Amino acid sequence: MRKSKLKSVAAALGTIALVAGLAACAPGGSPAPAASSSSGTTAIEAPAETPEADQFGVVLAESWKDIYPNQYETYLANKSNSPQGKMDYLTEYPELVTMYAGYGFAKGYDEAASHAYTLQSVAETPRVNENTLANCITCKTPQYTAMVNSEGDSAYQKPFAEVLMEMTEPISCYNCHENDPSKVVVTQKHFINALGADADKVPVEAETCGQCHNEYYFAPETKATSNPYDGLEAMTAENILAYYDAMDFKDWEHTETGAPMLKAQHPEFETIYGGAQSSMAKQGYSCADCHMAPAQAEDGTEFSSHNLINPTESPEIMEKCQGCHADLPGQIVEWQKVTTDREHELAAKIDAYIKELAKQRETLDADKLAEAQQIHRHAQFYWDFVMVENSEGAHNHTLAQDNLDKCEDELKAGYALLGMTW
Repeated sequence: MRKSKLKSVAAALGTIALVAGLAACAPGGSPAPAASSSSGTTAIEAPAETPEADQFGVVLAESWKDIYPNQYETYLANKSNSPQGKMDYLTEYPELVTMYAGYGFAKGYDEAASHAYTLQSVAETPRVNENTLANCITCKTPQYTAMVNSEGDSAYQKPFAEVLMEMTEPISCYNCHENDPSKVVVTQKHFINALGADADKVPVEAETCGQCHNEYYFAPETKATSNPYDGLEAMTAENILAYYDAMDFKDWEHTETGAPMLKAQHPEFETIYGGAQSSMAKQGYSCADCHMAPAQAEDGTEFSSHNLINPTESPEIMEKCQGCHADLPGQIVEWQKVTTDREHELAAKIDAYIKELAKQRETLDADKLAEAQQIHRHAQFYWDFVMVENSEGAHNHTLAQDNLDKCEDELKAGYALLGMTW
C-alpha cells in the first residue's frame, strides 16, 4: 500500500521568522499583498550589494552563500530528499497504466524528490519526446522563469531539449525572491494573473508555493502555462472541470475509450486556499508556517530553515500545534489512510469501467457513447485531483473526501449506463 506519511510539500523559500507567526493557533493580522511578508513574520535586511547575475538575469543560490550562510546551508539540506527510493506510482497504483493509456504518465510516474532535483527529474522522465515544448520546464528552474518573464509567450514554444540544455540551476532563491532576498515575490506571472483581485487575500509565502503547486494547462494557441480559473472561489475541482469543458480542452484522447481526458497536475494551492478553503487557510497560515521550521544558528541568530520538511518532523512546529491538535501526527496518519484506501478502491472501479467501456465502445450509439466518455473524463479527473495532491488528504481532508465522493457518484452513473454491477 501507499506510504502513510505527509510528504515534504514544497513551501516558499521566503526568508521569514516563523516563531511569532506560530505563537498562537491563528497568526495575528490579515494576510498581506503579494509583494510583502505575511503577518507575524519578520523579513531580513536587504543585501548591501547584490551578487552578479547569470546570463538569464538570475543570481544563483551559491552566490548568496556568504551573505546568507544559514539559509544557504539549510537550502542545501534538501538534497537529502533525493530520487533514490522514491515510490513508483505505476506499481503502487497498477490501474494507472489503464487510466493514463495513451498519455506520457503511463510510461513513468514517480514520487517527486526535493527542489534540488527538479532539473534532473525533468531531464530523466520518460514522458517527454521530440515534440515536447519548453513549457514543461515552467517550474523546474528560475532561469526558465526569468526567460519567460523576459521573452514572453515565445519562450513557451521553444523545443524542450534545446532549452533544457541551457539550464543549470534547480529551484532556488530567485523563484521566491527574484534577486532580493529581503522580499518574497511571486515570479510566475501567469499565476498572479489567475489570482486576480484575490492576490491580497492570501499570504505571499503561500502564493510563492502556489505559483508552482497548482493545477495548470498549456493554452492551445500560445502554448503558455495557464491556470483554469480567475480568483480563489473558482479554484475547485468542479469549477476547473467546468472551465475545461466549456473550452472543449483535453490533455489527450484515451486510447481505449476515446474519451477526451484531463490530467490534474499538483493542486496543493487550490486544495488549501481555493473555494471554501481549508481550516488552516481560513486562519491565515501560509505553507511556510508548516514546512519551514524556525531555526537558530550557533551564534544565536534566528532564521527560517530552508530545508523544506514534513512539519511533524519539527518539535518546534508541533509544539505550536498542540493548542488545537492533541495528536496531529496521529490525525494525519488517520486522514491519509482513509484517503489512500478510497483512492485504491476507486482506482479499481475506474479501471473496470474503462475496460467495459472499451468493450462496448463500437456498439453504443453516439449519444450514449458521448455520455459514457464524459463520465470517464469527469470521474477520473476528480480522482486524479486528490491522488496527485501531495498531502494524501492531510491538507484538506474534507475536500479530499468530497472530491472522491464526486468521483464515486460519476462512476455509479457510468456503471448503470453500461449495465455494470457496482
